[in-house]
Amino acid sequence: MIHVLTTASSRALDRYTVRSEEMTEVGLMRNAGRAVAIEVGKLLRGNTNCPITVICGKGHNGGDGIAAAGFLTEWGYSCAVLLVGKVEEMDAVVSETYQAAGVEVQETAQPETTELGTEGLVIDALLGVGVQEPLRESIDQWVRIINEYQGQVLSIDVPTGLSTETGQVLGTAVRADVTVTMGYPKLGLLINSGPDISGRVVVADIGFDGSYFAEEEAGIAQFARDDFAQLFRMPARQTFKHRQGKTLVIAGSLGMTGAAVLAARATILSGAGLAVVACPGSIQHLYVPSMPEVITLSLEDHNRGMFLPEHISAIRESLAWCSAVVLGPGLSRSPQVKEFVRDIFEHLDAPTLLDADGLTPFNGDVDKLAAAEVPLVVTPHAKEFAQLFDHDLEEVMSNPVRVLSEVRNYFHHTVVLKGAPTLTLLSTGEIVVNSTGNPGMATAGSGDVLSGIIGTLLAQGYTADEAATMGVWLHGSAGDRAGRLYGTPGMTSLHILEQLPLTLAEFSGE
Repeated sequence: MIHVLTTASSRALDRYTVRSEEMTEVGLMRNAGRAVAIEVGKLLRGNTNCPITVICGKGHNGGDGIAAAGFLTEWGYSCAVLLVGKVEEMDAVVSETYQAAGVEVQETAQPETTELGTEGLVIDALLGVGVQEPLRESIDQWVRIINEYQGQVLSIDVPTGLSTETGQVLGTAVRADVTVTMGYPKLGLLINSGPDISGRVVVADIGFDGSYFAEEEAGIAQFARDDFAQLFRMPARQTFKHRQGKTLVIAGSLGMTGAAVLAARATILSGAGLAVVACPGSIQHLYVPSMPEVITLSLEDHNRGMFLPEHISAIRESLAWCSAVVLGPGLSRSPQVKEFVRDIFEHLDAPTLLDADGLTPFNGDVDKLAAAEVPLVVTPHAKEFAQLFDHDLEEVMSNPVRVLSEVRNYFHHTVVLKGAPTLTLLSTGEIVVNSTGNPGMATAGSGDVLSGIIGTLLAQGYTADEAATMGVWLHGSAGDRAGRLYGTPGMTSLHILEQLPLTLAEFSGE
């Protein structure tokens, strides 16, 4: 997985690299400037006649910009360097970089007297990863000037005004066409508004000492295609259905049979050998035509259209048979169903995914879930997460990594916080950012498909952490295929379902 940096870990990595004598601070800054200059050359296609304006703060982000200007000038480009501050206010590292760059700067540049024109490129080197408060007025004015510019904009490390921790815009932020970030992706580029304002993100190797991460506890990483390919196991040539995973889906109720159908079909289409759906008997006839490849376990419900506490004894045989359990989609939130869920949870001895209405019975009693002895994956969306773990909903949405970091102190199972992007808290405490998915997946039933996928992977012997991260990636990748085929506005969960086998087929030769 690709390491992801926060403000604190970015600074710690800098210090670690310098202490290990792998690179000096000035060397890192010059390498950052070179990486920016190389990307500028690509953007301008080597046209040295295009004007370049570098707008620098007096800190290290500005130092990166000055270093870039030095390389670009050396390569024949025409660069105007505007410094929001004075040369004498630079620290030793930036000052040494400035002296080596050999460029002239316009000190105390003022936005109201600056004309950026409409052609060429502006490099945003105002502020970097450390900003967590709304921008002061003078910087805010510069950001507005940059955003009014009609040409291309490149930001260094993160766009000025974007929080590295939360991906939130701190009042105003530069809208970049390209962001060149140093060493590793920054968290803020991946969550909330980050992807919308960062443009295309280029991760530049500037010489950091990667052994730092071996000493870091419970960091943040991004799960990508290569990670899925490394973990995924194709079926053995001589396998048979009982070896391919047997999934028991306990889901659905009157009016919400679709949740059970989607979850059950997702188990089969993502590779399960067998799937059984336990269902209230009065609505069984609604299931069968939609999923001929799935076995149904009909339970007498006295025409209630929902699960009842008395069903537990009838389900126990299937609990002993299955390799994994999917519990929750579309169950309803009636008192009888809540009692049923809490009672059946006592009988689970196979890896289990808990979603939707399978979570609500534990609101206010998350300790009961935390004490589970089976491998457990819970998959709440933001509101369900807030209710389950007693967090403020706004905080969950605005700063999801912080709340996951708090939860990992007392909950040591796997938590999939569904969103854009989906974040997974591993049982080890590490937080994983997914790299797939699109807005078209914000559609009814999408979460039920995810439940089925993760249920299959649990049934096939993947750990809870592996099943969750792989399942989230596969779900998003199938959604991306569907988006390319149908367009995101009209996508449905059925489109995601149909793309699952085709997505897995990409790995048949790997």
